[in-house]
Amino acid sequence: MAEQAYLVAALIVVGGSYLRVLAVAGAALRTLLSRGRFRRFQMGLVEMLTAVEPLVLAAVTSLVLVFQFEPDDVSVLDAVAAAIGAALVLYAWNLTIWSFLSWRSIFFGHGVQEDQKLVTGGAYGLVRHPIYLGVLLIWLGLSVAFLSPIAFIITAVYVVPIYILYMRSEERMMKEEFGEAYARYCRRVPMLLPYVRLIPQLRPGG
Repeated sequence: MAEQAYLVAALIVVGGSYLRVLAVAGAALRTLLSRGRFRRFQMGLVEMLTAVEPLVLAAVTSLVLVFQFEPDDVSVLDAVAAAIGAALVLYAWNLTIWSFLSWRSIFFGHGVQEDQKLVTGGAYGLVRHPIYLGVLLIWLGLSVAFLSPIAFIITAVYVVPIYILYMRSEERMMKEEFGEAYARYCRRVPMLLPYVRLIPQLRPGG
């Protein structure tokens, strides 16, 4: 029973990780094809360092799958960890799909389209960055599901810090583009965790 539960949960986690890589590739292609619709698009150091994260996710998922996926030698702890990881990945994909439904013209990277309006409803009424919350949950789910030290370390020293910088970079751009309307949105909706404001918000002029 534990082996079956582990196998199903592990496949959900691995499939969810690889699916994110494919989704990012599709979003990047969509953005490239519609590049003429942007009035502003920025690609600084933070954006470049963040852009390779899906490739890192694919590599780490593959390493974990090769070296730590052992469905024939499963303990109860392994099965429970895999189930928790699968739940995190499924919730991450729920957020991702909700985000796309909330903003159907969503794109890859940091930019502002010619006809873009400030989106504050749906998933963006829960947190300001639901897609990025989903990214972090996928990484956490992968780490927990396989109790993988390498995934935990990369999540802690690369993924979390670079996405915090990425979000702050995006918010500076959005503040410049949408002014007080975006500032009000920031005061009303937390950055990353629902109802929790752990990361300092942007202040006018900051």
